[in-house]
Amino acid sequence: MEKSDPSIASAARIVAIETSSRIGSVAVACGGRVLGQRQFSKAMRHAVELMPAIRDLVREQGWKPREIDEVYVSAGPGSFTGVRIAIAIARALQQAIGCRLISVPTVDVLAANAPEQVKHLAVLLDAKRGQVYAARYERDAASGVWHRVQGPLLADPTAFLSQEPHPLYILGEGIDYHRAAIAAAGGEIRELDKMLWQPHAVMVHKLGLALAQAGAFTNRDALLPIYLRKAEAEEVWEKRHGVTSV
Repeated sequence: MEKSDPSIASAARIVAIETSSRIGSVAVACGGRVLGQRQFSKAMRHAVELMPAIRDLVREQGWKPREIDEVYVSAGPGSFTGVRIAIAIARALQQAIGCRLISVPTVDVLAANAPEQVKHLAVLLDAKRGQVYAARYERDAASGVWHRVQGPLLADPTAFLSQEPHPLYILGEGIDYHRAAIAAAGGEIRELDKMLWQPHAVMVHKLGLALAQAGAFTNRDALLPIYLRKAEAEEVWEKRHGVTSV
């Protein structure tokens, strides 16, 4: 049985969470080995399914909640509500059981989906009002590792994609919302398969583990959503009440 393997028993017990997209997921792992994963049954079920998914996956491994050593969170940008729920749960777990935390930018989780032959990549997420949350990457020729060279930022999609170099591959659910703007950017822009547009908890685990091994843990109070701008409801409230943003 896997849980009796000494190499697993001595490794950190990890929970990885991805709720920045419409379909959330959770994974559990010991060190670098993923032991279980669960994808939510429907879109936007983060508040309903996240805690039960964590509970069930932890129980399946025979762990007690206090035995969770590390929690990795896909911190955004993405769904305001989804990211906020994940961050709140991760912070609560840290306060309750003392687990260590890792914040993983969602754009990095998505970029890791790109095939190895892709050298230049842009990740696009819909930010509404004609804008995208975007990040740009270049792959190191020697190591094959992605380097984020721009973003995540709030951008006009046409202006963002007009930058060199090309060919530029793109992925992310923002593509479907901004096809006219993408076409207007010109240059050689190639859309990756739609199956690669979804972030997953197993990739949050992979990237989070690398950060953990480098000692890049996140203080509980510093674990915050990567929003890039205020929620639409907050902006509407401020406008209605004459509040000027600083």
